[in-house]
Amino acid sequence: MKILNKYILKELGPKFLTSLLLFTFILLMDQMFDLADLLLNKKVGLMNTAKLFIYVMPSLFIFTVPIAILSAITLLFARLGEDNEITAMRTAGISPLILIKPITVVAAVLSAVMIYFNATVAPAANSKFKTLYYQILYKNPIMQFSEKSFIQIQNYSIYVKNITKNGLFKDLLIYQWSDNGPIITTAKSAELLIVEEKGLLFRMRDGNVLQESAKKNAEINLMKFEDNEMILALNTNTDFLLNRESSFRELKSSALRKKARISAPDKKHLYEKEFHMRIAIGCASLFFVFIAAPLSISIKKRAKGYGITATIIIIFVYYILLIFASTISEKNIIPPHIAVWIPNLMIGITGLAMTLKLGKS
Repeated sequence: MKILNKYILKELGPKFLTSLLLFTFILLMDQMFDLADLLLNKKVGLMNTAKLFIYVMPSLFIFTVPIAILSAITLLFARLGEDNEITAMRTAGISPLILIKPITVVAAVLSAVMIYFNATVAPAANSKFKTLYYQILYKNPIMQFSEKSFIQIQNYSIYVKNITKNGLFKDLLIYQWSDNGPIITTAKSAELLIVEEKGLLFRMRDGNVLQESAKKNAEINLMKFEDNEMILALNTNTDFLLNRESSFRELKSSALRKKARISAPDKKHLYEKEFHMRIAIGCASLFFVFIAAPLSISIKKRAKGYGITATIIIIFVYYILLIFASTISEKNIIPPHIAVWIPNLMIGITGLAMTLKLGKS
């Protein structure tokens, strides 16, 4: 049996790694466009872009590792069935359940690793990603600008209707809060530059400056200009971001438990949901074994094609159940420590029934 176990694990390894790379790449595609935009258009720099890329990976592994083990098991047994190797083993008196044992051990170890990973590594990476991203935004506010939307930079609210390919702003509005009242600046066009140790420099053309008079509250001063420069003084010290309040996904599981103990009753279940969700998703690899293996072994014709289809269906059903479980736990309809385990239990019970049926056949 040792030879058979080694053979199964040898076949499983490459399929797992290939599936992990494939599904991680699929989930990463959306992030890749954003990171490429930061590097090429926003001039963030290669080092910061590389750091953001590294920090975003753990949050993807939370989902892609269970999917990869599911895909690898499905493809493995589909391939064995298509090549009649399972039939040959049955003829030799080897039960299909024997084939599942080494994979179950691997999935159990992988689940234990992912529980720790989800509880510590992923939250720490999420925190570092968000902190670094906020630091980049704070030091380089230009990258925040987008068409037809307001952005808030300290005590300035800024609206840009259109941004040309050359980075020229069209129809600019700057709303500044000051002790003497608001100051509204408009311009038909503007060029934006960063001035070291000063802030943002707007070189504006054809605009107006409106300000309430300091002497008469009802009077508005209007100044028109053809060319004007305006510097938005910014504080570039971002040390305060290191002490900002962390979101649920940035807190390690130990911190979530502490927060749950001291939080108000209407917030407690949210921390508990996040805590138990990490454990449930970490255990998904083990539960997937019990449905992927018997389902793939039972497929005989065009096994690889059906195996891929089965993987997609299982993933779809699982994550629909996961969304449902997350929603009812957030609304506190069912206690979080029960609700988040619904997907695993449903997949596990179905798979266990199929596994027992397979053992009797």
